[in-house]
Amino acid sequence: MSVDNIMSKRIGIFYDNTLGRNDGNPLYVWRSLRDDFKDKGISVVHLIPKEDMKDFGKFDLNIWVDWGEDALKGVLSYEPLFPEHPNAYWASDTHLGYEYRLETAKKFDYVFCAQKRACEEFKRDGIKNPIWLPHAVEPRAYPNNPVAIKKYDICFIGFINGDKRTDALTRMFGEFPNFNYDSGIFFDKVADEYRKSRICFNIAVKDDINMRVFEIMATGSFLLTEWLPTIEEYFKDGVHCVMYKTLDEAVEKAKYYLKHEDEREKVAKAGMEEVFAKHTIKHRVETMLKTANLI
Repeated sequence: MSVDNIMSKRIGIFYDNTLGRNDGNPLYVWRSLRDDFKDKGISVVHLIPKEDMKDFGKFDLNIWVDWGEDALKGVLSYEPLFPEHPNAYWASDTHLGYEYRLETAKKFDYVFCAQKRACEEFKRDGIKNPIWLPHAVEPRAYPNNPVAIKKYDICFIGFINGDKRTDALTRMFGEFPNFNYDSGIFFDKVADEYRKSRICFNIAVKDDINMRVFEIMATGSFLLTEWLPTIEEYFKDGVHCVMYKTLDEAVEKAKYYLKHEDEREKVAKAGMEEVFAKHTIKHRVETMLKTANLI
C-alpha cells in the first residue's frame, strides 16, 4: 500500500439540495474539502440525508453543516437522518432556532458554532467543548474582479425580514436616493452589485456576524456595518470596515466616506486583505479537520 493510501481520509458531508437551492455553508464546505485539501489526502462525498448511508462505506469523518432543515418541516418528504460517528456539526442559526440546534448538537462528537454566544449556551446546556467557528466567505463564489465605475452610493443585497431591517433600509435609502437593492441573487451576481457600490450596508437579523460581512469585504468593497458584540474580535473599526451603533451614526459615516474616496478605498482594501488572510471557508474547514485530527 502506498503512503498516499495510508494517509488518505474519506469524509462524508450531509445536506439536501433537492429543493432548488444549492448555496451557503454546506456547498462551500463541500467544495473546499474537494478542492483545497487534496494534497492532505482528503476526499469528500456529498450525501443527501434521505439516502442510505450504508451504501457509501465508512467515513473517517461525517460532517453536518447547518442548512436550515428545521425550517423545512412540512416541505421535506422525510425526517433528516443524522450521520454516524465520528461526526462534526457546524451550527449556524443558533440565534434563530436554539432548541433544535442544541438537540442536534447532542448527536455529534465535534460541535462548532457560528455564533459565539451559542458556545457559551451550549456548554451551559451540556455540550462539551463547543468551538466558536464564525461564518466566512468562499472567495470563488464572491470574486473581487475590478469594476470600472461605481454606479451607486449605497447598496444592500438581501431579504427584508423584520422591522429592524425595514426601518434601517427605509432610513438609509431615504437619505441616499442613489441606492442599489436586490434579493434572491447569489454568488458572482451579488459580488458584481457590491463592486458597483461605493458603500455596502449591513444589518444583521440579530446580533451575529453574518455572512454578508465577509462577502462584502472579500469583493474589495467598503463595508458599513452595524456594531455587533463580537465583531471587534476580528475586525478593527475604521481599518477593515466601518461600524455604527445608531442609524444617525450610520448616516453620518456614510456621508463622510462618500466624500472621502481615498479613505474609503483604503479601508476596503485592508478589509479584503484581512478576510483573505484569516476568514475564508478554507480557514474554517482547516479548523474542523485539525480538531478531528485529520490533518
